[in-house]
Amino acid sequence: MIRNILSMLFLLAGTIFSSLQAQTAYDALRFSFYPEPGGTARTVGIGGGIGAFGADFSTLSGNPAGLASYRRSEFSFSPEIYSIKTKSLLLGKQENQLIPEDRSSLNVNNVGFVIAGHPSNSSWKTLNFGIGLNRMATYTQSIYFSGTSPGSITDRFLEKATGLESSELDGFEEGLAYDVGAIYPDQNNPGEYFSDFYDGEEVDKQQVVKTQGSVSEMVFSLAANYEEKLQLGMTVGVPFLSFTEDKTYTETDEGNQNPVFNELSYQEYVRLNGTGINLKLGMIYKPTHAIRIGLALHTPTSFSLEDSYSTSMVYDYFFDGNNRYEQSSPEGFYEYRLRTPWRVIGSTGLLFKKAGFLTAEVEWADYSTAAFNFTNATTPADKDYQRQLNREISTAYTSSFIVRLGGEAVMDIFRIRAGYNFITSPYVGETYTRGIWSAGFGVREKGFFLDLAYRRGITEGSYFPYLTSDRPQPEVETKTTVQHFLLTLGFNF
Repeated sequence: MIRNILSMLFLLAGTIFSSLQAQTAYDALRFSFYPEPGGTARTVGIGGGIGAFGADFSTLSGNPAGLASYRRSEFSFSPEIYSIKTKSLLLGKQENQLIPEDRSSLNVNNVGFVIAGHPSNSSWKTLNFGIGLNRMATYTQSIYFSGTSPGSITDRFLEKATGLESSELDGFEEGLAYDVGAIYPDQNNPGEYFSDFYDGEEVDKQQVVKTQGSVSEMVFSLAANYEEKLQLGMTVGVPFLSFTEDKTYTETDEGNQNPVFNELSYQEYVRLNGTGINLKLGMIYKPTHAIRIGLALHTPTSFSLEDSYSTSMVYDYFFDGNNRYEQSSPEGFYEYRLRTPWRVIGSTGLLFKKAGFLTAEVEWADYSTAAFNFTNATTPADKDYQRQLNREISTAYTSSFIVRLGGEAVMDIFRIRAGYNFITSPYVGETYTRGIWSAGFGVREKGFFLDLAYRRGITEGSYFPYLTSDRPQPEVETKTTVQHFLLTLGFNF
């Protein structure tokens, strides 16, 4: 089955909390893998592969040599409507239903200025500077499922609690379960615990998962054109990262099948913010006027990040009368660093005089080389956790290619565009490719341009609300449709 990259976020990030940190191996992938970057509507309309041509603000985050293609100064602004629908089905019982959940957001995909310079009496035909913002990733999504399947989330808490004294239990998971009575000790066997469920009992369960956030990169770029043959460019990128996730998991016994248990609610919340810095170098070579060859190298982004996170639990049961207890975790906070992989982008383009162009681009990155650095680690446990995460990154991920194909047809002042991407899996042992379609339309006047674009991608995958080692765990099948509607307004001067 094709694995939904977004749903893997919930599998790995949503089920593991530590009393000291909430980082997971998937964070390294989530914050460095950008299969659907934003930018301008022109770039999105042709599938993103603008690197060999330039004269578009998106190139400042791709191949900065494209900045040298500008002949006039420019201002551009690109609002976007982002729409995502996730259909979820809890496996385990035939009566469970497929449930759709929609989210949308209004984003700024691009805003930027280009100042075009023309050195006099020089072989350098242009010397251009650009500054602005390009959106690299959007994390808005909702998942909702409801149904019946074997097992309870208390199975996870029991597994984590086994062998520990009550004072050693994690205050974000099994410690909460102990405090509210969802698990309780075996008085005859210290370190052993019970719950109100028998092994494999069918339990009614549901969950709402909401995420939002983005990575938007501030770019400062300089590029020059030598004798209309060679273009060189450089960008200093400063990405701003924000991410929040709010999850509410609920189990109920509406049919009164369990003589003790009534209801359990477990809520998890995490918020992450940070900034980074990277360097992008690019070149475009024109062996002939019609043929363009581009190459770009992106250094790793060094992110400085802050996590804040908390959990809470409510447990309602009947034993010598009705009992209902609620407990919240302490507020968790952690500062750390994340290094993303190197990135290499090769592109080529074919220009058909004034009739349009075709373009192809390949982006490569090895996600197994990403790494955490817990700069504030003061305990052996923190340092061990850092090493554990980096080992998981190096063994779980591999290199991935993103191939972008597209073209533009010119008809007087009008432009018609189309593009296609296919993306190979960054997971070890998986060979799937994911496809994304795009199309666009534009109008170009002497001092003004307007572009529209539409992009659509569908992925299927699985989501596990919680993980266990030896006991049943629920699996949710998901099908996610992502749509982007972009408008770019630009002025030349």
